[in-house]
Amino acid sequence: MADIDILIGPGRLYYAPLATANPDETTVAFGGTWTSWTSVGDFLEGSGVTLSMEEEHTKVYTELSTAPVAAVRTKREPIIKLALAEHSGANLALVLDGTKTDTAAGASQKAYSSIPFGTNSTIDFYKWGIEGFRYDSAGTAQPVRYFFHKGFLRLAGDVNFSKSDPTGIPVEITILADRSQSAGAELGELVIVTAPATS
Repeated sequence: MADIDILIGPGRLYYAPLATANPDETTVAFGGTWTSWTSVGDFLEGSGVTLSMEEEHTKVYTELSTAPVAAVRTKREPIIKLALAEHSGANLALVLDGTKTDTAAGASQKAYSSIPFGTNSTIDFYKWGIEGFRYDSAGTAQPVRYFFHKGFLRLAGDVNFSKSDPTGIPVEITILADRSQSAGAELGELVIVTAPATS
């Protein structure tokens, strides 16, 4: 096992309109600006970004075997979970699936943002990206990036207001298949930068 394949460190989460180009693996360094993407900011300590891949399978059993002899995958559903630390207007509009309107301060008016939300049955879909890092042989942090073509975010827990604990916004992102992608790539792509350019 190579030590450079061990990942530890904070992750980042970004979203963008569907079909937005991925940040270039060569010109966009770890922690660099993802053009046309929006960062959701920081997370509560201990929550990080959690990626799981729920799966179901149909297994074939025969009379002459006590173990399955064949199987087919019948479900694969990536789920991203985290607790947002930043209660920004952009984050809350994303969570509530609403539109933020800003009112500027005036002589007798405080500045504020308003985000109406309701019972709309439609869902806004976005492209999602997770960035972590690994060190290359020269000790430089290189990006490890998961890209998901299509998914939606929802509030996935209690938002607790407490004098002793920070108030996080627990959310869950469900990834859907994008059937406009090539076969075998409908969910997303993982890009691992392993070494710097040679010149």
